[in-house]
Amino acid sequence: MAGRGFFLGNRAWWFGALLIGPTIGALAGDAVIGVVATSLLILPVFVIFDTDRPWWSDEVRHLPADSARSRVEARKLTISAAVGLLAGVALAILKPWA
Repeated sequence: MAGRGFFLGNRAWWFGALLIGPTIGALAGDAVIGVVATSLLILPVFVIFDTDRPWWSDEVRHLPADSARSRVEARKLTISAAVGLLAGVALAILKPWA
C-alpha cells in the first residue's frame, strides 16, 4: 500500500508542478518567471520522493530493486508529467482568465 501511495504522490507532484509553473509565468506575463516557478516546484520532489529517506517504509525503500514495476511506474510518471506540462503550457498560451 505504501508503494502505491508513493507512486501516486510522485505522479501527482510532477503533474501539479508542471501544470502550475507555466500558469504562474503566464499570470506574471514573463516566461522566465514560469521557468523559475516550475523549477522551484520540482526541486522538492527530489528530496521528498527519494526512496532512501528515513520517512519511507521498507516497502518503499525496496521499490528500486523491482525493475519490472519501476519500468511501468516510470512510464506512468512520464505520461503524467507530459500531460501536466502540456496542460500548463496550453493554459499559459490560451490564458482563459484574461
